[in-house]
Amino acid sequence: MKPIPQLLSAFTIAALSFAASANSTTYDSSAAFLAQLTPGGYTENFNGLDATPPAAFSNGIYSYTISAPSDIYGSGEFLGTSQIDEALTISFTSGNVRAVGGNFFTTNISDSFQAVSVTLLLSDGTTKTFTPATLSDSYRGFVADTVITSLVISRPGPSLYAGVDNLTVGTVATAVPEPQPASLALAGLAVVGLMAARRRAAGRV
Repeated sequence: MKPIPQLLSAFTIAALSFAASANSTTYDSSAAFLAQLTPGGYTENFNGLDATPPAAFSNGIYSYTISAPSDIYGSGEFLGTSQIDEALTISFTSGNVRAVGGNFFTTNISDSFQAVSVTLLLSDGTTKTFTPATLSDSYRGFVADTVITSLVISRPGPSLYAGVDNLTVGTVATAVPEPQPASLALAGLAVVGLMAARRRAAGRV
């Protein structure tokens, strides 16, 4: 009898099914997002930074880097790309970040807010596209059931710059994600397959 390969297959299917169920909850309000966080989060407003700001930021257990293909730019009030039509990438380097929120927007060369489409991509595959009407309307927060390692603000287009302000990183109370119906079905199929394999092996003894 050789049940080990079938057993590994069953566990592989089950593991993949639960991994596929990872997702993030999106908040359009800073108050609603911040209410989800446990104490000890880190908020950075990027105030006072000159045109050549540092690339790394940290406070307490949290740290991250911000980068762009050419370079990053500090306006004194927010942080963005130094060149047009480039993505802005935030990479979380410590703190097991499971919650991130902030103002994500686009500006022109005069640092003026532009009401154009913004796309955000999280490392867990969550994608959010929206068109903020005002700077205050540009706030989005995400709470994930897995650790977030990066957030990318997409390229905004010709003559426009990606920007971020009031960035908050933190975590939420640990909760076991509720199994999704699809995950339960796949796990069930794996168990049935394992039982059938054992019956066939027993018949050959």
